[in-house]
Amino acid sequence: MRKSKATEARRVIKDIAAIRAALNQHGYRLRKHRRQLLWSILITPERSYQLTYQPAPISAWVIEPQTQETNHQTLTTIIKLAITGNQS
Repeated sequence: MRKSKATEARRVIKDIAAIRAALNQHGYRLRKHRRQLLWSILITPERSYQLTYQPAPISAWVIEPQTQETNHQTLTTIIKLAITGNQS
């Protein structure tokens, strides 16, 4: 059974609230881009990652650029924990 767009939108809103709180708790800043499901995660003034939501059929959060750096792995872990703690 396919989820409705409204249900998916509510889940994205809940997810991003949990992600924002988790990232803030770890000292990262999150900035929303206008008219897009795109957020910048600010590591330092010179370094940032892009967080996007890929809608159905993927329905997943993606961090770009995908690197093997410690920051990327840390962010991935923080976001996964925030989302799994948000599922109810």
